[in-house]
Amino acid sequence: MSQPTAFSPDDTTRYLCVAATTDERFAERMTKELLNDDLHGVAPSVGFSVRPVLLHALAGIRQRRVRDWCLLAATVLALVISPLWTVLALLVILPVGGALGRRAGESRRLRDVVFALIALAILLLATVSLVSALGEAPEPTRTRRAPEPPVAEWLVGLPWLALLIGLAIYALMVWSEWQTRLTLLSRLTRGAFQPDEAPPLPAGQAWLSDRMAAIDAAERGNVTVYHGFTPFIGHGPLVSTWSFALPSLRSDSNSEEDADNVVPLDTGELVTHVRDRLAGIGVEPDELPGLFLTERAFVSGNALTMHPALLPEREQAPLQHLSDEDLARLAARPHGSARHYLCAQVPSWGGEVVASTFLHFSTDGRLLYLQCDRTVLGPLWQQYHDVDRISPVLTAGAIGRLLARAASGMAGAVPRAPLRVVRDLTFHWRWERRRTVERAIARQDLGYDYGARFSVREEATDDNYHNYFQKTDAAKHLKLVERHVLAALLDFLDERGVDTTEFRNRQMTILNQGIIQTGGVSNVGNQAVGSEATATAQFATPEPAAGKPA
Repeated sequence: MSQPTAFSPDDTTRYLCVAATTDERFAERMTKELLNDDLHGVAPSVGFSVRPVLLHALAGIRQRRVRDWCLLAATVLALVISPLWTVLALLVILPVGGALGRRAGESRRLRDVVFALIALAILLLATVSLVSALGEAPEPTRTRRAPEPPVAEWLVGLPWLALLIGLAIYALMVWSEWQTRLTLLSRLTRGAFQPDEAPPLPAGQAWLSDRMAAIDAAERGNVTVYHGFTPFIGHGPLVSTWSFALPSLRSDSNSEEDADNVVPLDTGELVTHVRDRLAGIGVEPDELPGLFLTERAFVSGNALTMHPALLPEREQAPLQHLSDEDLARLAARPHGSARHYLCAQVPSWGGEVVASTFLHFSTDGRLLYLQCDRTVLGPLWQQYHDVDRISPVLTAGAIGRLLARAASGMAGAVPRAPLRVVRDLTFHWRWERRRTVERAIARQDLGYDYGARFSVREEATDDNYHNYFQKTDAAKHLKLVERHVLAALLDFLDERGVDTTEFRNRQMTILNQGIIQTGGVSNVGNQAVGSEATATAQFATPEPAAGKPA
């Protein structure tokens, strides 16, 4: 097998599969928002495929379900055998051991792992010694003491047997960590990963198959049904925006009032011209490698009643595909809460950083309007890259970290096991009840928001860049696309005899400062425009999402 020498286009999908396998909170939120909630749109999958990520999340949840049932059974047995010491272990030993295990599991130094494991061993020995001291009183003392009530004897119970059950619980956590390690090594390393070989769907759940088919269709669609204010869900935070309106006067005209001096412009022709120009530079390997162009409609989720083609049934999830004719019609005549955009995405760093430029063109009488919005998806959380550093050989450090992670996981898994089991038992009842409530609201509320509320890619995005040049590459790609768009627009206007004097002046303003100042105060990059404006140099970074791993 040849060794990888560069980033793979599948790396982002692979790292997200690692997140779905190892990060319980990420997997549970993703399955809840995408699978259980089947009345809302699906955010675009930018630079990755969502199906294998969901399949790995479901496989991990099934594995943890077996673990939780065994943990619950063992904990109940320990409570029956020795209630006092089991409660003491849950309140004291598990939190302390979990903190030590977390420190060792996150460290890459063998010294820290050994220190944490020794501390765990001392804690366990101290507990055993305390149990022995309290459980074996001297015989004379026993004869002088009054008979103990049966309830006290039952509370103490058989601590040694409870301790054995505790060790069995720990062995169960070690087994779970071992299974996760095997999954990472056999399926999710760079050489072994195959997106089409993800774990299968669980059998006997037709609703799950139907929902996965709907998600696949939405991923192939060309419509984003968004929730809230910003339409570009799934593409990262908005880092900059600019727009201008340009009169389409003939180059030899002297008056804007004369209708004969206005050149009629076709929005469809302009979009095609800009797209062809960008596609031409996208084939150059050294300029904008991996440039991906699409035409996409963005529709507010609370205004779908204005677009019956996307919502044929109010009790079903919205459709996320428009025909080429409908998309062209929307580009020519934007209306309501729907807009047509030409999207230019430039991935870099194996697809982990994606710079997106969204262009909206429209004409209003004698004016040509251009809106440009730009977003950046940052890299994934650093911990999801640890799969590339797993050694197939079990070293002392690897064994220590596995044991430490098992101890750390006990602190959260054991107390939550009863809640997880109850949740599993009541899942279908809760799911049916939620479906009924949501559909009843959707039938009555004409402004019901069907928009996508969760993005897998944004949920897994780190708060910071891992490399300085990831940030600069994103800024460079945005600038290159911007320059080519303006050049293509200038050529289009010149070919049709439109006066471009004003546009050329505004073009220099956009390229040099990134804005057109029409009043007030604006701070852009390291330049400030406007009265009493100040300048600060900064580059917007992705905002942290709720529930991110610390």
